[in-house]
Amino acid sequence: MNTIPSWMTRQENYIPEKDKDGFINRSLLSVMSVMSRFRMSNGIGSQCTFFSLAAPTKLFMALLMIVLASCSRNMMFTYCLIAILLVHMCFLGSGKLTRVFTAALTAAGFSALLLLPAVFLGSPHTMLTVSIKVFLSVGLLGFLAATTPWNKVTEGFRFFFVPDIMIFTFDITLKYIVILGDICVDMLNALKLRSVGKNREKGNSISGILGFAFLKSRHMADEMSGAMACRGFEGEYRRGNLKLLGPADGLALVFMALVAGLFIYL
Repeated sequence: MNTIPSWMTRQENYIPEKDKDGFINRSLLSVMSVMSRFRMSNGIGSQCTFFSLAAPTKLFMALLMIVLASCSRNMMFTYCLIAILLVHMCFLGSGKLTRVFTAALTAAGFSALLLLPAVFLGSPHTMLTVSIKVFLSVGLLGFLAATTPWNKVTEGFRFFFVPDIMIFTFDITLKYIVILGDICVDMLNALKLRSVGKNREKGNSISGILGFAFLKSRHMADEMSGAMACRGFEGEYRRGNLKLLGPADGLALVFMALVAGLFIYL
């Protein structure tokens, strides 16, 4: 007859030491916030004409506004562009509006901080001008990202005859940032669930996760290279049949002509 060992019948009252998991939580929030920025655009809305434009038209409008604002010496023109941007931002959802406005405001604040010595050297106008133009530029790019899927953005680059190697690098980088971010989030969740007691070396766990993510990226790169070779991919992005001059795109181009005329006038 088998008997249960005495050590198995002995009651144990193990109470692990309390530990703070704020380090893991902050790491999770950081990774997820970066990933959310790449996933925040689902494309087209119906409340504003800008949402229904083709991606090349959006790219052209955003880049032209940034160039004109950078070259403008009259701040009235820059204020007009900011007013146009803020009106369009009103049609965004609350989440996208918060992200776009916060990113633009943060970039403007950082620029103002860097140019703060100009105030004490007698050129406060320089700090104000650069900060406002940075706010406009970052806001335009953030609005473009919030209203246009990334695959449409790369398609727009192809329309403007951007080299294929640049489009390929940009496209693959965006896709694998999200994939590797998912892997890091899963590993951080697993680390959090398996953490028992007090761990004084949490930084070593993060370095292990980053190392695994690097090895995983190398492995995935080899697999992707083999898959592309099997499918006969030669590094060429074919341009689709884009209907650039639709009714909304025509109105947008007329509007940009008016903006260019305002730039020349001011």
